[in-house]
Amino acid sequence: MVSIIIPSYNHEKYIQRCIDSVLNQTYSDWELIIIDDGSSDSSNELIGLYTDTRIKHVMQENGGAHNAINRGLSLAQGEYLTILNSDDEYHAQRLEKCIRYFSVNADIDLISTWIDVVDAESRKLGTKQAWHNMEPWEIKNKQKTFASTEDYALNALMSNFVSTTSNMIFKRSVYEKVGGMRNLRFTHDWDFLLRVCSDHHCYNLSEPLLNYRIHNTNTISSNRKWMLFEICWIIAANIDRFSKMLLPSLKAEDFIQSTIKILESFNLQNNDKVFWLLYWQITNLKHMGVANPEELYLNDADIRNSIIAYIQE
Repeated sequence: MVSIIIPSYNHEKYIQRCIDSVLNQTYSDWELIIIDDGSSDSSNELIGLYTDTRIKHVMQENGGAHNAINRGLSLAQGEYLTILNSDDEYHAQRLEKCIRYFSVNADIDLISTWIDVVDAESRKLGTKQAWHNMEPWEIKNKQKTFASTEDYALNALMSNFVSTTSNMIFKRSVYEKVGGMRNLRFTHDWDFLLRVCSDHHCYNLSEPLLNYRIHNTNTISSNRKWMLFEICWIIAANIDRFSKMLLPSLKAEDFIQSTIKILESFNLQNNDKVFWLLYWQITNLKHMGVANPEELYLNDADIRNSIIAYIQE
């Protein structure tokens, strides 16, 4: 069984298309857990119209997307877990094709796919083919970056090519080992992906099986400085997980190639000072015995805001 978690919040315009895309799956062994995170529009009334017994509808006070997702994951019973944002929608064969790939590749722990990017009216804007196109920023020397390789993990470290929380389906054992989403406003999906792919086998299916919706109320467009802070935080908090991949050999030629790829692959949007501050503080707090020191910046608004003030837009 696949457990699908929909974190719902004020998406009355899209929530029925989202739910219908689950009901229309060619794969039928699923449960749908909808966690409404304090919607003030008609989302809950629309969700309540559905009577399929595989659907569970839970309402809670607003606590943020990561809390809604984590509550849903805690209730899930499936062998496979996945999230579907309430403004996105599945293609009809998404679950069938992903589960089929899992079934014949026992070593794979997480699957993502290509995605169709659509606008508020469901008009197609393009197909994002993982790390091969539609990058979030200009890459001047792509042939010198991780994007010139087929390495899933290093490409994930370079940028969030899965693009959305909706674009990951993973084994229950992954969730039990890695844990749920952390308290990030914009990039909890990227952080989760890096925690997974640094220590698990991940695969991207080369076929668009998801509609990822871009519209003027996307969370990612609400506070650019905070988003840039989270990009710096993501790399600072997770880069050490990839040390063996980033430094595969001390042979001079390999070392130089690795060095060039690192220098060409990371783009901190002119906020290198913030990255180095975060990395230095996190590293030294670990040495001082502080558990999960990177989460200090997520849970203390005063500390976070004092650093965001230095972000360059």
